[in-house]
Amino acid sequence: MENFLNFQKNINPDDQQIAEIIIKGIPSSPGVAIGQAAIIEAEKIVLPNERIPFEDIPDEIAKFEAAINEMTQEFIRVMNKVGEDDMNVKTVLETNLFIISDSVFTDSIKKRIKGGMSVENAVIQEFEMQITFFKRSNDILLRDRALDLQHIMERLLAVLRNRCVYFAVNQGQIVVAQSITPEDVVNFNDSGIAAIVTEVGGISSHSSILARSFDIPSVLGIKNATQIIGHYSQIVVDGYSGTVIINPSEQTIEKYEKQKEFDNNYQKELGKLIKVTAATIDKRRIRTQAIVGFPEDVDAAAKAGAEGVGLVRSENILNFRDDFPDEYEQTEWYSEIADRAYPSEVIIRAFDVGSDKFAPGIPRHESNPALGFRGIRFLLQRNDVFLTQIKAVLRASKYKNVKFMLPMVANLREITQSKILIEKAKEILKQENQDFDQKMPFGIMIETPAAVILAERFAEECDFFSIGTNDLTQYALAADRTNEMVNEYYDDFHPAIIRMLKMVLDAAKKRKIPVSICGEIAGHAAATNLLIGLGFSDLSVSPPSILELKKRILEVNFKKAEKFARQVLKCSSHSEVRDLIES
Repeated sequence: MENFLNFQKNINPDDQQIAEIIIKGIPSSPGVAIGQAAIIEAEKIVLPNERIPFEDIPDEIAKFEAAINEMTQEFIRVMNKVGEDDMNVKTVLETNLFIISDSVFTDSIKKRIKGGMSVENAVIQEFEMQITFFKRSNDILLRDRALDLQHIMERLLAVLRNRCVYFAVNQGQIVVAQSITPEDVVNFNDSGIAAIVTEVGGISSHSSILARSFDIPSVLGIKNATQIIGHYSQIVVDGYSGTVIINPSEQTIEKYEKQKEFDNNYQKELGKLIKVTAATIDKRRIRTQAIVGFPEDVDAAAKAGAEGVGLVRSENILNFRDDFPDEYEQTEWYSEIADRAYPSEVIIRAFDVGSDKFAPGIPRHESNPALGFRGIRFLLQRNDVFLTQIKAVLRASKYKNVKFMLPMVANLREITQSKILIEKAKEILKQENQDFDQKMPFGIMIETPAAVILAERFAEECDFFSIGTNDLTQYALAADRTNEMVNEYYDDFHPAIIRMLKMVLDAAKKRKIPVSICGEIAGHAAATNLLIGLGFSDLSVSPPSILELKKRILEVNFKKAEKFARQVLKCSSHSEVRDLIES
């Protein structure tokens, strides 16, 4: 067993026969479950090499078309189970339906059959070619799509072989499999399973997305899980940490039962707030928006009641690749985010690369990268990259719910040069007859002390501001937020930072443009009262923090918060601020 993976055994001293085995995987969907394991073993796919005689070709094509029709009906049945309640789930299933009904894809398989391949051989070879292409991608999202294609192939082969495509599981069981399809997840959810454990899979695969949509705890990447975990054995699945415990002790079960009870009670209370309007006790309206890094995050945000997306980290599209994506790929990515959020607004930040975020074309070794070639500085040096991104964002803005924002601005020239490029991009798209929002709002991140001081002038050039407190704090206090040696100097509640926030608010108010706040302070439990009191009415946090933030907003009295903020603004040391906040 030690050849499979590293694990720990906790042996109960009172019973040496029972070993508690702890295995670590990848957390995919949060939550805790305790139950019996239901092992699902995948059928081994053997590539059939037989050739078929010419006269059998029509029968093989008919067999293929019948299988496609049966799968189509299966997908439709599964989608009908979901109904209109969860558009995220429906979108995933529709994607699979689109793949098997794609005429280019099916015609290619038929062409292989006409060339003398058996239908199974043709299906396997066509799918394997596509799967290999996706697996070689540097983009983690595309690599996860390879697994989705693998699932569709296995499903189609099962239909061709007249095998049952459904797995019988009982309510409360924990599914343990090599991998599972999105359709399996829907059917498992219908059966009332408690959790999912798989040997392979990615957190952005369609199956993982659905598990999160259905609130099914899930752990991925546990090698040989179907061999290590015995059928009907009792296991614990911790979707928060990615831990699976086999043969849990009584103490472990008691610990996780308490965790489940706490989670259920807390989520029930927070869940009541999803459709509640975020406002203070005295009716001051506060908008809660999400910070997202991937299209799937938009669904999690909407599920938590977010009112749009306050920040899209567009640089996440660069993950696991050594080049910049082309205009088409970026347009697809931004459009997916905008479409999922519609009709709520989405603010896309231009590539914020450099410092701790390496990208092609940026030196790997700058003596002080946090103060170096990053953000808007890099973009204006690489007009080709920047113009491509601007065009893609504009194309994604066709439904008029997209805003565009610059990172790390420190001088007026950066704003004016960027606006010239935006106008150039618009002219190109007009010539190409592309749809886009010709009045797409333009804004900047306030992250440097220079931007704070010049905020009133910058406001004349912008439609909105967003304050990035993480970088603003490190630059204003000369304390690198990634350097543990200066942790005590990096302080969001430093009186200088709070006064800077007020300066930006006042400048934006004077020029009548909205200003939001992003960064750790927006989600800090102790900061909500202060930020509202200062005058912020737009707060952006990660999707898991939305409901907790809303809960705190509902407990704030705006008039009292204003008075409190005035007291804090008089403080001259961070200890005074802390004392006030914690009193």
